[in-house]
Amino acid sequence: MTEYYWRDLHDRDNSWQGLELVLRHQRVQDQGLEMLSGHCGRMVLRLNKEPLYWGTMLKDHSGAWLVFNADHSGSGSLLPPVTSADVERMNNRQDTTRIREWCRYFARQLASASEGLLPPSRWILRPMTAGQRHTPRICKEAEPGANWCFCSPESTGNLGFDWHLESRDFPDLLNPEKITLVDWWWSESPLLATRAVKPNSGRVKWWRKKSRERALPPVLVWYIGGFGAYLIIDGHSRLQAAIEEKIPPQFLVLSGLTEREFSPDPQAAARTLRGLEQQLSTNRNCSIQGVNQTLINLYDTRYLYAATHSRATLGNGEAWADEVLTYLNKHQLTDKWGAIFGRISEQ
Repeated sequence: MTEYYWRDLHDRDNSWQGLELVLRHQRVQDQGLEMLSGHCGRMVLRLNKEPLYWGTMLKDHSGAWLVFNADHSGSGSLLPPVTSADVERMNNRQDTTRIREWCRYFARQLASASEGLLPPSRWILRPMTAGQRHTPRICKEAEPGANWCFCSPESTGNLGFDWHLESRDFPDLLNPEKITLVDWWWSESPLLATRAVKPNSGRVKWWRKKSRERALPPVLVWYIGGFGAYLIIDGHSRLQAAIEEKIPPQFLVLSGLTEREFSPDPQAAARTLRGLEQQLSTNRNCSIQGVNQTLINLYDTRYLYAATHSRATLGNGEAWADEVLTYLNKHQLTDKWGAIFGRISEQ
């Protein structure tokens, strides 16, 4: 059984940023999603004690190789399916509050997962919606929706992370790639699938209808810092439906939430206070809101950032290498083994 609570998270301008979720398990959980790490940048994302993704960081820290275990026995549905009753209940909400209600819905789903999908920790759910691309990039493909760009809400203050995803980094949901090279140099954060979607399935057809009605629930993803990528937890069929309808979906990004405090420089703080005093004494028309914001920034020493925790249990990585090579041999993909094992972008 899991104890949990949540609260809305706002920035310094009282703008809603997402939902903070705290999970507390009453007993030790040995199932669910878990990150493991070891020497030579080796990583494993396990689901119910079975590898779901193997990863290794490049030697020059410019990216990572990821190997998807398509043979995983339990990668079908990580959460109970969203029902038509859930969708209709959300449709009765106002547009401005609907995404918040979906945050609460998935918080309950994550907390009540029968096998404890997530470890006990502090988490945050933030929306990521379609917006403008920050910087131009060369288009890899000309597929429908290639120009979609998704961003988290703008924030002010001590929230030290923002999410960004482009549709050209979507996976082929009908046939997910078994090997992915994540290029951190160009700030790419690919979207990773945990299963393949059946083409023309009844579920996809129903979600296409809801997409046309603008009633499609958001796709739930988890940002994994070690991979530099998003993992789809719930919503493969919804995303496929949105792609086929050429209507951009919404995302909810789950990430670990960590808080630290920093000590400001006393001399710099004193100089700031003297500057504000001088400004108030010489300029009666100065912005009081700006002065107040400067004081808040000066004395609010909290810093919130996203973190992905792992257990360092892989040792020197020999068992990791044996598992990956066996899998690649099975699927006749050993041409990439030299680059993966050598931690280079290409042989």
